[in-house]
Parts: sequence; structure tokens; C-alpha cells
Amino acid sequence: MKVLLVRDVPGQGAAGELKEVSPGYARNFLFAKKYAVAADASTIAEVQQRQERMRKAAEKQRKEATGLADRLKKLTVTVYAKAGENGKLFGSVTAQDIASQLKREAGIEVDKRHIDFPEQIRSLGSHEATVTLHEDITATVRVVVVAE
Repeated sequence: MKVLLVRDVPGQGAAGELKEVSPGYARNFLFAKKYAVAADASTIAEVQQRQERMRKAAEKQRKEATGLADRLKKLTVTVYAKAGENGKLFGSVTAQDIASQLKREAGIEVDKRHIDFPEQIRSLGSHEATVTLHEDITATVRVVVVAE
């Protein structure tokens, strides 16, 4: 019997998936707990249309992320920070600082949680930060730290 899962069911699948299950399991558990509804022809067509829309949206996001990655690879971000005489910063440059400068200088909005550096930036000079734009698309941004 084909059913459409309305909620996530451990061991069966996620909400919105079509599953083939035994009639007893469907009647006695999935329908009783309102975890699923019977899948008829219109329900199956609706699910397929939804999956197609989701696939197209994901492809569009992937293309946008690829274009943004190309822009970010060419970009150098300048961050101003207070520093001592020997070139050490009072504190460190954070992902929020880099995200703010990206928005200010290039008009690119990136969530600070998607910016990562191999080590904390605590000195003046040139550094690199990795920006995750999509599941498997990342870009390396050059960050130059200058004393205020």
C-alpha cells in the first residue's frame, strides 16, 4: 500500500515522502497516529510536482552560489582593527567583522556562521577565510587586517 508520510517516521522516512508499506502497518500505526495518509493518483502527482519544484529551486541556489563563489575568490576584504606597536591586535577579527565588511565593500550578504578561518586572526597582515555558500561550494576570501 502506498502512503504519503505527513510527519517524519523513524525507520520509514521523512515528511513528504511516498512509501510502500504493508496495509496492516498503514492502518494500525501510520493512519492511527496520523503519521501518513493514503496515496492516491492525485496525491502522487502533487508530491512529484513538489519534488520537481524543490529540485529546480535547489539548482537555482547552486547556480547563484557558484556565481557568488567566483566573485568572492577575486575579492579582498579590508578589516580595520586596533593594534599594538608590534602588529598584534587588541582582540581578534571575527566572522562578524568579515561579514560586515563584505556587505559594506561588495554588497554581498553572508551569514557569519558560514565564515571559517583555519586559525584566529590576531595580527595585522593578509589572511584567508573560507566562506561556505552551499552544501559543497566554498570560496576563499583574502582578508587584509589594517591598523585603525
